[in-house]
Amino acid sequence: MPDRYARMLDLAVEVMSAEAPESVWPLLTGELLTALDGELIVVKEVPWTPEQGSVVIRSPRPLPEAGVDDDSVQAHIRSGYPFIDRYGANSDWTPQSAARVVGTRTWQNSPTADALRQAFGTRHVFGLPLPERGPHVSGFLVHRSGGDFSRHDERYGARVQPLLKAATAHRALLTALRTSSGSDHRRQANQALAAPLTPRETNVLHLLATGLTAEVIGRRLGISPRTVHKHLNALYRKLGAADRLSAVLRAQDAGLLTGSAVGHRGPGVADTPSR
Repeated sequence: MPDRYARMLDLAVEVMSAEAPESVWPLLTGELLTALDGELIVVKEVPWTPEQGSVVIRSPRPLPEAGVDDDSVQAHIRSGYPFIDRYGANSDWTPQSAARVVGTRTWQNSPTADALRQAFGTRHVFGLPLPERGPHVSGFLVHRSGGDFSRHDERYGARVQPLLKAATAHRALLTALRTSSGSDHRRQANQALAAPLTPRETNVLHLLATGLTAEVIGRRLGISPRTVHKHLNALYRKLGAADRLSAVLRAQDAGLLTGSAVGHRGPGVADTPSR
């Protein structure tokens, strides 16, 4: 048990150092499959309906194309049974298996369980949601063909939830940075610095430029305000800046920020908490 927690902590460091958003899911899903003895995992990032929505399935072994591409199988997955009723209706985000949610007999006799058995040969599904506000439930569904997931698996899932949420937020920010204009130019500008910014420092810089406080930046990235302040101190040192305003201005002059990256509030408004 301690080994898989330690691996996830090591993985969190690797994920937070990633610069490419597409590298995040393989890192997370590979570790979850190993830790939970899973055979395939469904990544739920965007809203689904039973009729539409892209289903992302990852597995270390080849999957039968008939199952992956079958519309009825994908519809069963998108229906979210029985997890949507549990996680979508209340604020209890406890990771649990489908059989634990509705009972072993009810789950095994359900059309969803039958469709998954025929398509992938799996018997049990473990729901690992990412706690968040709003009607959309996101997270991971781990499948396996052996026995049901244990209470130890549930405790593991609960302990790694904050790490998974932070990694997901990091991936979203990497995606946003990539799609914004001038990303190649910014990478070149960063490498031109005597001490280039780390990916996490770059994330903090972009959020800093929008006028957010250290507390809000921490919530966005899933880290503590104290950790944000450590990143800010490193930013100030590398940019030769004394405070938030000069850091943002120097970053703009160096080509690390585009004009559109600066928020409407302006970098000098209500900045004391982020100094």
